[in-house]
Amino acid sequence: MKYLCFTLLLSSLLITSCVQDECSTTFTYQGYEAVYKTLEEIEDEITFVDERVMENPGKFYYYSHMILISERDEGVHVIDNSDVRNPKSLGFLSIPGNQDISMSDHYIYADTRFNIVVIDIENVREPKIVNFLENVKDIYYERTPEGSFLVDFQLADITQEVGCDERVVDVFWATQTRDILFIDAALDMPSALGSVPEFDNSGIAGSLSRMALFNDHFYYINDHKMSIFDVEDLANPKPLNEVYMDWGIETIFPYEDKLFIGANDGMHIFDNADPSNPVYLSTFEHARACDPVVVQGNLAYVTLRDGNECTNFTNQLDVVDVSDLLRPQLLASFPMHHPHGLSVRGNVLYLCEGDQGLKVFDVSDPEVIDRNLLAHLDRYFAYDVISVSPNLLLMIGADGFYQFNTSDPSNPIELSAIATGL
Repeated sequence: MKYLCFTLLLSSLLITSCVQDECSTTFTYQGYEAVYKTLEEIEDEITFVDERVMENPGKFYYYSHMILISERDEGVHVIDNSDVRNPKSLGFLSIPGNQDISMSDHYIYADTRFNIVVIDIENVREPKIVNFLENVKDIYYERTPEGSFLVDFQLADITQEVGCDERVVDVFWATQTRDILFIDAALDMPSALGSVPEFDNSGIAGSLSRMALFNDHFYYINDHKMSIFDVEDLANPKPLNEVYMDWGIETIFPYEDKLFIGANDGMHIFDNADPSNPVYLSTFEHARACDPVVVQGNLAYVTLRDGNECTNFTNQLDVVDVSDLLRPQLLASFPMHHPHGLSVRGNVLYLCEGDQGLKVFDVSDPEVIDRNLLAHLDRYFAYDVISVSPNLLLMIGADGFYQFNTSDPSNPIELSAIATGL
């Protein structure tokens, strides 16, 4: 499991007294103080704003004519995409700590710093919080006796007095309130999205999504556990099951009656014939890396990249044969520049290469993908894609959100753009 450690910088040392049996030492240092808020205060933070410039886009979600784009740690841009040539912002939902989003009907499921919030946006200008799902995120904390939640840490000057017989080292691993917060570092990784088959009235999420609305069920994974809810009534999710797995679980990709779970050391396959009780089938292991995964037919496509919290040493695309779900086999591996998100539809694979843009491959022969580059759009910084249909591709990157006509995959034509910072 990955942890963020809050390192305290000792800025001054003042010895105030040391007299025989009674002595103390006062330390003043720069550290992180715990910030607590009541449920009411947290609810008040989730508000609607008419306009908000897109600055740091993260994961996104396609649902019917709607596009949801997470502004990392800030909230969600809600976009009317009825006209793909002219998408219109409907406003911004301020949701502090947001990273992941899903939508069905007029309900948004969005994570906050410590839980999942369910928001009714039938009237998007007057969003209604209808539910909170607690104890599903990989953040451990204690509430105050008054019932407030630990929501953050802020940098502050802290003065602490300790006895002469206390070990000085303790100061470096303490906050003023002695609260400890463990945060899953993968929540801050650049997102990478791909296509998910449409089921029921669910939308399309992606290859680095931690949550999925799927066949009247909601799945959320943290670093070692998958939480499952019955969402036949979307406003009132009912907890059904918790499936515990090895450490390092990062992504979930539903496909037909299977779940493909991406971890930092491999891809785990679960039989989801009973969506309330997924059953483990097998694991395809690879070098330690962040691994977005998408699946189509008997093939899974996995990207591995370096330069991130997964400490991988290579950049590559793996093609895995999953025709035998109990024994997945590596079919081929191809070196890449810096692959992020990916999406596959038919014989076409769309792959984001970070600062080298978007690459489009013909995968009709999966063993020679690197020889069949159809197009390379190198003027974008691309990290997320969703293939909505054979004719429409959505892409997001550091510089904005884009839509392309992909009726000719060898010549994607930009239809519209929402640039960052404008």
